[in-house]
Amino acid sequence: MADILTHANTADGKKEMALLEQFAAATYTNVITNQSDLDTKDRIMDEMLSWCKEQGTIAVLKSATILSCDPTSRTVQNCKSLMLSKGIHPGQVYAATRSFILLLLASGQDDEAVKRQKGETSSSFSDQQRHLRDLVYEAVRQGVSDIHIQVRQSYSKIRMRQHGELRIYAEWSEKLGREIASVAFNKETDHATSHFNPLIPQDASMPLRVNNKDIRLRLASVPAHGGFDMVMRILATGEEKIKTLEELGYTAEQVGIIKMAIKLPFGAVIVAGPTGAGKTTTLAACMEMVEPTQKLYSIEDPVEKVVESATQVPVNTEKEDRTFASMGRAALRMDPDVIILGEMRDEDTAHVMVRASITGHLVLTTLHTNRATAIVTRLVDMGISPILLSDSSVLRCLMCQRLVPKICQHCAIPVRNSAKHQPFIAGWEAVLGQETIDQAKGRGLGCPKCYSTGVSGRTVIAEVIWVDEEGRQFIQKCDTLGWEKYLKAQGWMDFRMRAIELIQQGICDPLDTEKVIGPINMATQSTKYKYD
Repeated sequence: MADILTHANTADGKKEMALLEQFAAATYTNVITNQSDLDTKDRIMDEMLSWCKEQGTIAVLKSATILSCDPTSRTVQNCKSLMLSKGIHPGQVYAATRSFILLLLASGQDDEAVKRQKGETSSSFSDQQRHLRDLVYEAVRQGVSDIHIQVRQSYSKIRMRQHGELRIYAEWSEKLGREIASVAFNKETDHATSHFNPLIPQDASMPLRVNNKDIRLRLASVPAHGGFDMVMRILATGEEKIKTLEELGYTAEQVGIIKMAIKLPFGAVIVAGPTGAGKTTTLAACMEMVEPTQKLYSIEDPVEKVVESATQVPVNTEKEDRTFASMGRAALRMDPDVIILGEMRDEDTAHVMVRASITGHLVLTTLHTNRATAIVTRLVDMGISPILLSDSSVLRCLMCQRLVPKICQHCAIPVRNSAKHQPFIAGWEAVLGQETIDQAKGRGLGCPKCYSTGVSGRTVIAEVIWVDEEGRQFIQKCDTLGWEKYLKAQGWMDFRMRAIELIQQGICDPLDTEKVIGPINMATQSTKYKYD
């Protein structure tokens, strides 16, 4: 480094800088001298690193931007040709100092080295590892969330959960299913000491490199009569960006409330919902909304969505000093602005949430409940005093969400033309009205666009509560019924109202929404049920 700085101050170094500045002026750009001149997330491109190291005067970034300390040379044209041959469209060419290019080249890893590090070289694979990767790749290609492997005495059944619904993928031999489960736990997980035992429940996280994609999965297994079950949940596919709240399905009004809460300097924002409702994805979207000048510590088990702006701390619940509560307390000593607790599972973690809130930190966390107002009931059940919860420093925004399938618009059919929907139309009309049913759509028979499922994905339906002063009075009395009545009088939208909007817009099938919010009929609408 000293040699580089010396070179910059020599006559040759000054001449080189003058030439770079001349090129920058001619191309209306700037000379790149350090990382702050670039997007902070832009790094050296692995596929071009070996070639760039051979040249020594050029660097290609992941954004396809080309940096050169000799931008008018033939090397730049050769670089563009090589990129095109690899299927990469060349980006803007910038003049850059030799010292910065050398630093970039030193910070990268050759593509082959990356593959060896991640175990992607084909020679390192056993047949079972290849079968595992093929299975995971097919699941990712089809947008599957979970892979279920049911191993029994004479067979292994493979099922995949797509858009919340399980379907049969294949049937294998008992031997192959058992071998794939063993190799997943014994060779691919983060914990090298882990050994697969089908007779006891086990869980682990597993990173895989498949077809140049970094895929992360969570494994779980339980013993079963005649064998065992293993489930692989796909946490990240190595290509998706973190979705915004609007893209997930939150309304503009709901997003406004959440943004208002996240801009506050302290207090708790809690995302609730049943298992598999997408709480972690919503939490990641909220984390992306935090100001970049703030320090985030995220305590997770395991780390699912990678958020570059946060320090993500993995939890190990098997060790007392690595639990959510202990790691949360440790994070409070690291000068954080925002604490993310991946899940409030027990009384200790709930007390960490309250302590962080009242000591001047913004806290984001998740909880398992079925309604937004029930978050308070659950926290009281976990040992938190209602008087403490009603403090203005603690609860700020409460969210509860569920997922409902979206109809594939390429094969959707009007509800009135569907034989499957006919028995329910009269009941729906009594609640929703004839006009809504005229506009409503149902699942079709399926098409190639939706892999013959009739579903194009899932969307969030959510309840979002801004905890105001009136709400704190209800919290103090644990009066959730009175609180919901007050909220509806203020124009609050609950699950049912949001689901009806999606039916009216032709986005969701009424039968699918009933599975999430319950039957849509007059009996469930009335405040009093008549038994005669």
